[in-house]
Amino acid sequence: MNAAGQIPEVTVARYGAPRVSVTPVTDVVSSEPIEGRSRPGHYQSVMLNVGTAELSFHESTEHLEPWLPQWKAVNDVPRETWKRWHPGTLFSFRGPHMWFQPVPELLSWVIDSGVKELPYLDVPAANALLETMVPHAQALLDGLFEAGGELDWSAGSATAGRNIGRLCQRDPRVGAADEDRDLVDFEMIVRRFPHVYRPELLLLSQARLAKECEYVTRYLGHNERWHGEIKKVFGKPYSDGSGVGLDVLGVRAWYRTVLLDGDPRELRDFSDWDAEHGRLADGEITAATTDDELAVWVEREEGRAARENLRLLGTQEAVGLHRARLRATAISSGGGDGEIAEDAQVGETEVGEAEVDELRG
Repeated sequence: MNAAGQIPEVTVARYGAPRVSVTPVTDVVSSEPIEGRSRPGHYQSVMLNVGTAELSFHESTEHLEPWLPQWKAVNDVPRETWKRWHPGTLFSFRGPHMWFQPVPELLSWVIDSGVKELPYLDVPAANALLETMVPHAQALLDGLFEAGGELDWSAGSATAGRNIGRLCQRDPRVGAADEDRDLVDFEMIVRRFPHVYRPELLLLSQARLAKECEYVTRYLGHNERWHGEIKKVFGKPYSDGSGVGLDVLGVRAWYRTVLLDGDPRELRDFSDWDAEHGRLADGEITAATTDDELAVWVEREEGRAARENLRLLGTQEAVGLHRARLRATAISSGGGDGEIAEDAQVGETEVGEAEVDELRG
């Protein structure tokens, strides 16, 4: 913890990225559409493989292939055909979806070619464009956060991704120094505003943690009355003066770093552990199990997993839900609260109370 005892002192690791390599362009496809088809539009793109660091040029052949009569809409095209035409995940200039989803293995940017200002690229032009993008592609990879084997976006990586997109435009350029100040790493915000840290997230399963981090990415700075204070420090004012743009990045990587805390054990969700060991099914936990008894049970199971070099996540959450379901069943079956010990009815976990309410309703 820091000196004030408010937030953990965290340094989120960066991706140990390989060096970017450029795949040379040796030929380009025709821009002439087949008879009866519309013009091809922007069919040239740039691809970056995050794992191999390969930077390449891609051309869709959609405009050169027959459109089958049974294809009434784009959704009718077989997935394998569509992915061949348009591989990878299109980089999104703005979040939040790009920032809270896992970093795609293959990223793509559409080149704004095929217009008067930027005709379709030939071989020399395509190779020249790729070379200008190398430092930005490397900055994107080097800037990615890595926590527990997962990659996450940083403001620096997102800025580099935007610059690759800018170089794909008909008026290619690189953003000014402060142009992307709407992109802010979560670790910067949590240092300035420690109360945004939610330690209860560390008790969740990996899937629930990812979902909660998605919520933070979407809404931090927007949905609470005091969030306006964040935008007085971070973000980029809109040109029309109507507000401040703020995209928060790296939330999941920050929380995963706190969660891991240098522990080398493999992470395992309790649900997966229980599927193998059947601990909830053995009946030891009942509707009358108290919070203290539940805590002892959780500590014992986590100790068993530790002896297998595993670290369980979401144990408290899972057993709290299990007990809540047992209590709801007891109530609905006519046993009533009388069958639940008085001390077991107080101090229920928040998740347990919510589950009981849901099942009752």
